[in-house]
Amino acid sequence: MVLELFSYQDSILNPLLKLIVLLLFVIAVYVFYRCRLIYGGKLKLVATLLLLGGVAGVLAWIFRYEGDFYIQWKWAESFFSLALAMITLVIAYIVRMKFKNAIALFGGEQSGEQR
Repeated sequence: MVLELFSYQDSILNPLLKLIVLLLFVIAVYVFYRCRLIYGGKLKLVATLLLLGGVAGVLAWIFRYEGDFYIQWKWAESFFSLALAMITLVIAYIVRMKFKNAIALFGGEQSGEQR
């Protein structure tokens, strides 16, 4: 027995949460777009990748929403979610390398990991 509040078909939470996710992705895309315009160098690269990740998130959301009505759109949700995950991994790698460079430059210590 599922409470009506948590029922996928009947609850107001389902469409409300989907709209909140879309709104958050759109806000993030805007913020990353502004950062891309303001900053240069590596920060611009990271802002561009984050912008692309946000766009992938918006597209994944669109296909997720349409997949509720048209099952043939479900594959695109998975594709754009994979793109978002791959972009996030590239960003994490770039940031990690910059952290390592900063630690080497300033002579700090890394804890819990070998260099």
